[in-house]
Amino acid sequence: MRYGIALTGIAALTLLGVPAYGVSAHADPLITTIGPYGYAVTGSTYTSTTADWTMPTLKCTTSGASIAIWTGLDGYSSPTVEQIGAEAVCESGTAEYFGWYDMYPGPSVDFSNALLPGDKLDASVSYASSKFTLTLQDVTQGWTKTVVETLAGADRSSAETIVEVPSNLSCTPHETLASFTDDTVDGAALGSLSPIEENGGSTHITVSAVSGKTFAVTCT
Repeated sequence: MRYGIALTGIAALTLLGVPAYGVSAHADPLITTIGPYGYAVTGSTYTSTTADWTMPTLKCTTSGASIAIWTGLDGYSSPTVEQIGAEAVCESGTAEYFGWYDMYPGPSVDFSNALLPGDKLDASVSYASSKFTLTLQDVTQGWTKTVVETLAGADRSSAETIVEVPSNLSCTPHETLASFTDDTVDGAALGSLSPIEENGGSTHITVSAVSGKTFAVTCT
């Protein structure tokens, strides 16, 4: 699960008025805020979301440095999440990169496939015939992971594309954390659906306006 206040849960986040995207399985307990930066679409029942990005380089210069980038359904105001994405986490001063998927309240699952900064990634989540299909493709490395799962109680009441970083992440001004060029919900361009901006509150991270299927999360 990716997002939130370390070592809390979906219900607690919802009560706090925070989108309940989950809690990173790799969260540093000393980092108490991990902010979402991106967009959510609400107000209907959704069946698919897509996103693409280039995996950024994570600098291991601050405690608990990490970055998670994903797309998915649910989690904004519902008790489940169906998400897939990629993450980098600093372990003993070295950044480790991996893909994962999350079907909360089940545990998140990491992929063992090689993933490196600079890799071009395509991700999607879709729902049909009572099943969720979650796909992550590393175009650069040449692998694709597809997972088909069922999940009781999924409202499918939102769709999101999110970048999550801790509040003290060190990054260079004008550095791009993620640039999305094919962000869709139910096949429609994200910008056509009155998306809600998610800004985790850091003064040095900015979410751009959406233009069609495109937006970016950058350091300022």
